[in-house]
Amino acid sequence: MNVSLGICCSFLLAVATEPGPSNSEQITADKAALAPLQAYVGSWRGVGQPRRGSNQGAWTEQSQWAWKFDEGRAALVFETPEAKYLSSGKLLPGDDQGAFELTAQRPNAGGEARFAGTIDNNGHLVLVSKGDAGPDEPARITIRMVADDDRMLVLYEKRLAQADRFARLAEVGSTRRGASFAKGSGEPECLVTGGLGTIEVSYQGKKYYVCCTGCRDLFNDDPEGVLADYRERKSVEREKTKHDAQ
Repeated sequence: MNVSLGICCSFLLAVATEPGPSNSEQITADKAALAPLQAYVGSWRGVGQPRRGSNQGAWTEQSQWAWKFDEGRAALVFETPEAKYLSSGKLLPGDDQGAFELTAQRPNAGGEARFAGTIDNNGHLVLVSKGDAGPDEPARITIRMVADDDRMLVLYEKRLAQADRFARLAEVGSTRRGASFAKGSGEPECLVTGGLGTIEVSYQGKKYYVCCTGCRDLFNDDPEGVLADYRERKSVEREKTKHDAQ
């Protein structure tokens, strides 16, 4: 074999076989990046209003947010069957630190919409369309949580002719079904995310809790792996608490 060709082939083989982050590492990184949005998880009842304070053109919708673990990634997903703008979607961390990407489906087979953005200084998630949104389609979405995370406000805006200018399409105000999701003292903790455990699961005769159906499915698929990750996380938290107390 030609020496140069042999060196080239060896280099390409080394690059091709260089290991990337394992599924477990990637999922852990995804969960950490999405942790600030944990309060989205749950069932919601909402009312959409094109104009604030007016019922003209208003509609109702119900949505469900949950964690989803597949293809070696952790994501937050939602479904809103009666939605006017986005009927389902998957939210993932972006390539840059603090960035997020949303891939969503428009209702009635209206195609896919993609957004990217960050959490602003007020703690609101602001996502801007990565494509050419139509004149009556969202080009910017702002999600904010109020009332101790029991209210979710989603503002949809269209893009104006002027660069980087937006105008209101509508805002959907939703109320969480049931009790507050915020985890308080003495309440069960989700093994996977650390949020409030609302769904009971069991393994080897012991009961545990998770926060949503996505975490439940992950636990059922690999209970020993989830429990090992949980124990490691709690060990790190204890060490941090001990260090901070010194």
